[in-house]
Amino acid sequence: MIDLTDKSFVIFGLRGSGKSWLVKSILDSTPDHIIYDPLNEHKGYRQYIPDDRESVEELSEMIQGLVIKKKPALFIIDEANKYIPPKPTRLCPGVADLVDFSRHWGVSFGAVARRPSQFHTDLVELADYVLLFSLPGKNDFQYCEGLHRGLGSTVRDLSPFSFACLKNGREIEVHAPIEKPAHPAYT
Repeated sequence: MIDLTDKSFVIFGLRGSGKSWLVKSILDSTPDHIIYDPLNEHKGYRQYIPDDRESVEELSEMIQGLVIKKKPALFIIDEANKYIPPKPTRLCPGVADLVDFSRHWGVSFGAVARRPSQFHTDLVELADYVLLFSLPGKNDFQYCEGLHRGLGSTVRDLSPFSFACLKNGREIEVHAPIEKPAHPAYT
């Protein structure tokens, strides 16, 4: 499918669009993974469930104390819009370190959120892959068009559970629905 080795990626989609199944399929790609899972949706995977699901500080400390030290092959932040709001907010130190250095550490880094228009642009614009499920809203359409001409129309017109992939800010691919993940019951 998509080789995410030493890559950064973001996944966007509305509730029920298929993003949790895509995340689980990505987690299935390596046993050396950790997912920051504030809603405890990824049972059966190596997950970190925060004590305070609203705390940006806890996420940053977890990244600095666990992810940077252990350097798993894959690290994903679910519900990332809670911790990585749009600019002008600065990225918390742990996330900023992942954006800057994850590739050098051999860590694939992903963030999952509902809408790109409500997410920090640095992560989106610096991501190797932007994976988008159908987003029919006008703000998301405009945001996607701003990333790459034609992306807004592609994303708005996707069939259910299909997703678009913007590679390195230049190339759009459309992917059919993904196969059932190893632990689908918890989505």
